[in-house]
Amino acid sequence: MYDIIIVGGGVAGLYLASLLKNKDVLLIEEHKNLGPGRCSGIVSNRIKKFFDLPNTIIERKIEKAVICCGNSSAEIKLNSFVLNKEKFEHLLLRNALKNVDIEFERINKIEKDYSGVTVFTKNKNYKTKYIVGCDGPNSIVRRSFLDAEPKKFYFGKFCYSIEKPSDSYQIFLDSKYSDLFSWIAPRRGKVEYGLICEKRINKYYEKFLHDKEPRYISDEGFGVIPTGLCSCSFSRGILIGNSAGMTKPLTGGGIIYSLITAKIGAKEFKKEKPDFQNYEKECRKAFGKEIKYQLWFRKIYSKLNDRWKQRLVKLIAKNDLKIDMDFPITDILRDKKLKVFKSLFK
Repeated sequence: MYDIIIVGGGVAGLYLASLLKNKDVLLIEEHKNLGPGRCSGIVSNRIKKFFDLPNTIIERKIEKAVICCGNSSAEIKLNSFVLNKEKFEHLLLRNALKNVDIEFERINKIEKDYSGVTVFTKNKNYKTKYIVGCDGPNSIVRRSFLDAEPKKFYFGKFCYSIEKPSDSYQIFLDSKYSDLFSWIAPRRGKVEYGLICEKRINKYYEKFLHDKEPRYISDEGFGVIPTGLCSCSFSRGILIGNSAGMTKPLTGGGIIYSLITAKIGAKEFKKEKPDFQNYEKECRKAFGKEIKYQLWFRKIYSKLNDRWKQRLVKLIAKNDLKIDMDFPITDILRDKKLKVFKSLFK
């Protein structure tokens, strides 16, 4: 019997595995290549608190974003990086392999019994004391143990174009391209075109590419992004990352939140008897309010037409803003930046 089984070999699962020393741990991942690329890999400089990343993984540093809507544009200062997600996950894999066993199998069923949890795959059954779901939007761990799911599900789609990248990250708020936002992001030797929305993704995507005219489209990616933190603990384990909606409702990004919660989870597993309710409490303390604020802001944003969005962009342009990418609404509420957004509704 294993001490812990981690389901899912993305950033959350691999990072947690690298932290679980002196434990008998198995990680089960469905895809031998660690899964398809569903994340554009833009992260804040908080990533440096977790890793000393080599330059081969950091494709670009991005210091500003240009927000556009119609003919209006504004610049926001950023301190962020574009990661090569594939190389990043293989770095995490090498670290994880120092501590855990890894099996590449599809899970068919999970059952709880008096002694622990049994995970059933096509080829074998595995028993464990505890289980961790790092297995994404359609988490089998969540569905097996909790009657809960994230509050919203977004859809993201992107592609690459082999062309010379600029120095800035362009964000488009135009409603013809998305009901949330679309982007053009510089990467190493190529440019990423993408969008995130709640519905009609193919229609938005076709319109965006038609108007922005990427030169050589390749490597299209698609993903479902859950957001709105749901219950993330149960008697035999926890959820981490997308499986519990630990993403930012305004952008869909979740790498930093996953890393934060992996550390919280690892700390709990070091105890003789883990307190998973305390794990959930600490997760909500870390970013629960921020997710709640962003959902509230997202609700307001969804009611804005392009005229109001242009007004917002013009207000931002009048102010020298530097926003915390991971906690933007908390940053706005505790800072004088709030006056910019208050004036929108005068």
